[in-house]
Amino acid sequence: MYLYRAPNNVYFTRICLSKYLRDKGYPFDVKVSLLTRDRAEAVIRNIDVAGTLKKIIKSIDHKTRINDFIRYVDEVINHLRAQFDADDSDITFNITQKPHSIPIRDTKLSEHRETTAVAQAKPVLALDEALTSFIISKQKSAIRSLSIKQLEQRTRHFIDTVSSKDKSRSKTNAESKCVHDITSADAMTYRDALLIQGRSYKSNKEYLAAVFQFFKWCQLMNYCNHNPFESVTVGQKPKAKPNQARDRWTHIELKRLLRSSSFKASTIDFKWVTRLMLYGGLRPSEACQLKPADIKLIDGIQCISVDDSGALQRLKNLNAKRYVPIHNALLEQGFMAFVTQRKSTHTQLFDYKPVGINEDWSKNYCKQLAKLQNEIGMQANKRPTAYGFRHTFIDEMKQLDISEHIVAQIVGHANPNITFSRYGKDINVAALLKDIERIEYQI
Repeated sequence: MYLYRAPNNVYFTRICLSKYLRDKGYPFDVKVSLLTRDRAEAVIRNIDVAGTLKKIIKSIDHKTRINDFIRYVDEVINHLRAQFDADDSDITFNITQKPHSIPIRDTKLSEHRETTAVAQAKPVLALDEALTSFIISKQKSAIRSLSIKQLEQRTRHFIDTVSSKDKSRSKTNAESKCVHDITSADAMTYRDALLIQGRSYKSNKEYLAAVFQFFKWCQLMNYCNHNPFESVTVGQKPKAKPNQARDRWTHIELKRLLRSSSFKASTIDFKWVTRLMLYGGLRPSEACQLKPADIKLIDGIQCISVDDSGALQRLKNLNAKRYVPIHNALLEQGFMAFVTQRKSTHTQLFDYKPVGINEDWSKNYCKQLAKLQNEIGMQANKRPTAYGFRHTFIDEMKQLDISEHIVAQIVGHANPNITFSRYGKDINVAALLKDIERIEYQI
């Protein structure tokens, strides 16, 4: 706190706010013009202004909004300065925030306020309440229930972690912890906690992304002044050793699976879903939720229509909606005869059903695959997954040097090339089939 003279010789009172408040988004300092060039007069006015400001700053608590603080300072100081000789009334009053300044509106008081506490400040929302409102808002959007559940679980993990930290320090409890209390220091502390809890790089990244999204929503709702997770990242992705890269199935692993007695004895549904992923790059849930009517003849070519037009059918995103030409290997194995038979007896192409609150179509298939892998000696955590069949298909196309924008259309990814994605049309199924049929597994 000090008195200083500006280049135009007008005196100001300046008070720097504590680092604790600055980390929460408060201004770096408060500067108030004393509306005089006379030092003796400035010293007298400084006593009143500085004393008033110190009281207001001291009254800040975890329920105080930054905008309410600025507005209240504006009102009280302007009331106080109204008593000064306003010879230099053109001098403006600003609260500055390094390196920019936040202008304050001149506001008339209808009556003198005796209290210096920010009693009129509206409390910001508690973290628990904010999370509830955030999830309700997301449920009104076209977002999958699984995605909403993951957002809630990951944000809840942050809230529990930061609340647990406060309890251990005998500070505020979980119920009184507010959105406005969270600083970038809290965000970094949470990031550090994630890194030692044993999750994968991808999982940690998704946890931080969920909490970032939560605070972005809070910022839009004016529950906080900034997003504390704005610049927080997981760091560099660790390089996997060759024996840890389990994204795809090797040809040896495919032989071991497909030639096993356990696979041959498995259900017809299980066999076809496996093949559809291997020869068409479908996601497990996309294959399991197919209807007989989703097998269509397009321009004389048998195709799989991946869409969400049926009851309970779900797609990951808009790009997932597509036609996938059926590989000749599937036709030779009798896939169309299987489809014809199911049309007369089944509503769904396969007997898989959506499971649980998330309506997971692939859960039972994945259980079957894990059981079969156990039977043939593939150890848990050291074997490829159901999603790995799709990765295998994509990797095979990559090895064949098939253009990335073609692969993206077949597997339902966003087009990686801005020129093709914005101006190009979808490639016809005949051209897609030529590239799909280049895949030949040595099994």
